Amino acid sequence: MLRTRKLQLRLRRLLRNASARLTLAGLLTLEALIFLLDIDTGAGISFSPFLVAPTALAAWFLGRRAALLFVMLSSVARVVDYTLMRTRHENPYLLLYDLLQSAALYGLVALLVLYLRSQVDALRRHARKIRDTARRERHRRLIDSAIRRAVPEDVEAIIRLTTSGGESGGFDQSVTDNVRQAALTATFTAGIVDGAALRDLWSGGQSTVPIEFWVCEIDGRVVSYMMILGVDGQKSMERELHAMVVEDSCRGRGVGSQMVDFFCAHYKHRRLLSACRDGSAMMQMLSRRGFALIARSDQGYQILARD
Repeated sequence: MLRTRKLQLRLRRLLRNASARLTLAGLLTLEALIFLLDIDTGAGISFSPFLVAPTALAAWFLGRRAALLFVMLSSVARVVDYTLMRTRHENPYLLLYDLLQSAALYGLVALLVLYLRSQVDALRRHARKIRDTARRERHRRLIDSAIRRAVPEDVEAIIRLTTSGGESGGFDQSVTDNVRQAALTATFTAGIVDGAALRDLWSGGQSTVPIEFWVCEIDGRVVSYMMILGVDGQKSMERELHAMVVEDSCRGRGVGSQMVDFFCAHYKHRRLLSACRDGSAMMQMLSRRGFALIARSDQGYQILARD
């Protein structure tokens, strides 16, 4: 997959470079044809104003360097035509003046075209930014509307996601054991129904704390869940993001970020905590949302908090 992507980028670069070379060759040919036509028609008709066309096209399609090249070529072509077909310059100063005058004319055209192209590019970038922002906002609203409080019927999907987390190394491997899964099914069901569960405290011992499960359901399928626990007893104002899993097929689509945003917004009046592995994606997401390291657990987890 990575090799295919690199090959596609290389082909695009080659086509872009080939297109630029073809454009340059075409414009040089047009420049030469206009000059030869101007020489052929003699002093009766001057075609030097038409040299504006390749100069402007070079500025639009090829950028500053090509524009400078065509300004020089057009200026020289105009002066040569004037000298050969009309009258010779009496001294070098008049020749230099005519050359500078021509360069100013074609240079002004090139500058105007470059400015216009920069404005068009800026408008395109702005429009692309607006489209990307709108697309992200639609996606955010879709995911946000898909997040809801878990019900007992979601336990099977929660266990499936927990098992997936164990297989990928996010949880302890014991969650993949059938006996352990049966125990978790009973515990999670009771937690959803009762809203309370027994947990090991960081300070030692155990306590019954509030517990909440939230799931993200997309197209009728639960693709993520998070478990929120109280920290110390029923009256504690603190809430911990104890666990969160996103289905493999939905990773990279903003589901995890939206779940974390929901956690921060829904419990914004409480002190929020989470225990993460050092350098994990979860730790990075929480750090971007104002969480700071306050301690390290004996199991090697980084304990983050946001007041």
